[in-house]
This record gives sequence, structure tokens and C-alpha cells, in this order.
Amino acid sequence: MNHYSWKSSYTTTALLVGSCCLLAVAAQQQQQQQQQSRSKLAGAFEFVLDFVRRKHSSHIDDDSASNKGMQVLGAGFARSGTKSTEEALKILGHKVYDTRSMLEHSEHIPRWLRAAEDYKQYHNLTELEALLKDIEAEGYTATLDFPVNLFALPLAELRPNAKVLFTVRDNEDKWFESWSDITHLMGHLICRPWKWLIGNFDFPEQLLTILEDFPRTHSQYPEHIYRPLPWFEILHHPAIVDDPGQKERWIALHQDFLKRCQQTLPPDRLLVFNVKQGWAPLLQFLGVDNDALRQQDFPNVNDRSSLQTVRWVMDVVAAGLPLWISLQTYFAYRIARCGVSMITSAAAETKKAKRA
Repeated sequence: MNHYSWKSSYTTTALLVGSCCLLAVAAQQQQQQQQQSRSKLAGAFEFVLDFVRRKHSSHIDDDSASNKGMQVLGAGFARSGTKSTEEALKILGHKVYDTRSMLEHSEHIPRWLRAAEDYKQYHNLTELEALLKDIEAEGYTATLDFPVNLFALPLAELRPNAKVLFTVRDNEDKWFESWSDITHLMGHLICRPWKWLIGNFDFPEQLLTILEDFPRTHSQYPEHIYRPLPWFEILHHPAIVDDPGQKERWIALHQDFLKRCQQTLPPDRLLVFNVKQGWAPLLQFLGVDNDALRQQDFPNVNDRSSLQTVRWVMDVVAAGLPLWISLQTYFAYRIARCGVSMITSAAAETKKAKRA
């Protein structure tokens, strides 16, 4: 083999080995991305189904949780990284109370409304304190998300050792855009057939009106809701974000609420937190010393694409509701008929055996 052939063969072999290595790395990265996508999608399904089931799946396996009391109070609004922050708090051992918890403990909803009225009119915290004690007795150690965030300051007054976490996005325009997106995506929960399962879901708006004097809006048929089938509705125009002037009102509320928190709370009790900052500021704020966790990626859940997929699936299920009911009825009939046939056959065999 001449010198040129040797170099050519060596180069070809090196290229093949290098290509195989690159393909292996690419395949591994693709597999990791697919696993992350599946994990996000599963999390999105769980999040949405929590509303339908009226059950918050967040929990911790800590028998001493009920003795910890409320430690973290979320002041940030929805779509400011609250669900990613919830995952982080769960990793740190917290049990988080949010809107899904209110639905799960439906008896709490009228108490939240009474507590809001008492606090707004008389600065009376009696009802809120009683409710907070019951929540703590259930093992909850943190609150997050809208509308529970509206109670951040009175709750901080009742629990002076609790830290207040105000989650934010890069700017208010991006936050409202995301808030509007999630309102459109999750709007099907106030439409047929899902509202038949969930029931009345206007208490967040009621609390917003009571505590912040926010103009009351409610999406109604046919102005905001399209009904292509008697059992299937689509929210095409959510009043709470799409009505004229709503963007300006929401951004003004966001800015004013943040300002009030900053003016009321000392710096060591308030953290304005963007999930892009990662673990470090959150761990420092909560007094958690965990270098290994600090180096990890911060949780990222409930991305728009996953929620869009969930919405599409639920729309298909809702639109085909009579078909699913018919299939369920048919299979139940077939199973019952099969059972009756087996019982009849067994009885006939027994009767035949006795005659013999």
C-alpha cells in the first residue's frame, strides 16, 4: 500500500469513527429531548386533569408536614413561572396550595370569599386566620398562583416568619401575552362539557373584584362562547383578557401589586424571582444549602406546546362525547350479556349434572 492509500484509508476510518460518535451523541440528545417532551406533556395532562378531577396531585411524603406551618407565600400571578416554581418547591419538600387545592377543598371557596370581604372592608383577619390554620393542618407549607396570590400580604401579616415569593417574567408585556394564551387554552374548562364536571369556576374573578376592585367580567354564550354542538362549546373570546382595556388593567394591577409588596415587606422577606435565574437565588432566599441542586437545571413545566396538545385532545373527547357514551354503553351491555350467558350456562350444566 503506497503512502497516499495509507493516508486515505486512515482518514476514511477516522471520518467513519467520528461520524458514528456524532450520530451516537445526536441520538442520545434526541432521546433526552423526547423524554423531556414526554415528561412535559405528561405534566401538562396532569395539570389540566387536576381541574377536571377537582384534585391537586401535589403532595409530599412527610409525616411532619402538618407541623411546619406556612413557610412560603406566592405573590406572583399565573404564567409568571408559578408552575415551574411549584415543582421546585416540591423538590424542596413543600406542599403547595393553589387554585386546584381550592377546587379539591371546595368548602374553602366560600371561606376565601368571606375572608376577602372581611379583610377589604374591615381589615379583619379572623376568617382568614381560621382558614389558614385549617390549610396548615392539611400539611400545606406554601401558596402559589392566582387567585391565592392576592392574599399574599394579609397572609404575610398572619405568618411573620413566612417568606414571600413574587415570580415575574422578563417584562409585563410578555407576562400578559402568556396570561392571555393560557386563558385561551384553558378556557375550555368553563365550557361544555367540562363545566358540567367542574361546576362554577368564577370564584377567582370574584376574589379579584373584592380585593383589587377589578372590573368584573364573565365569559358568556353567545358573546364569548361558540357552541357548534349542544354538548360542546369553544371559548373564542375570553372576557377577562380580550375585552377592551383589559391588557392595560392587568399590567397596571401587576405593577401596583408588586409595588405594594416591595413597600410593605422588608428585603429579607421578599424575593422578586424570574425562573430563568435558576436555583441559586431561590435557595439563598429560603436558606437552603444544597450545592448539587444549585447546579441543576430549574424545572420547566407547562410550556405552551404541551398545553396546546392537551387542549386538542380534550376538544376531540368533548366533541365526540355521544360516541364515547354510546361505546361505553355498548361495551357495558356486552359485558353484562356475557356475564348473564356464563351464569345461565353454569346453571344449565349444574342442572344437567343433577339429572345425571
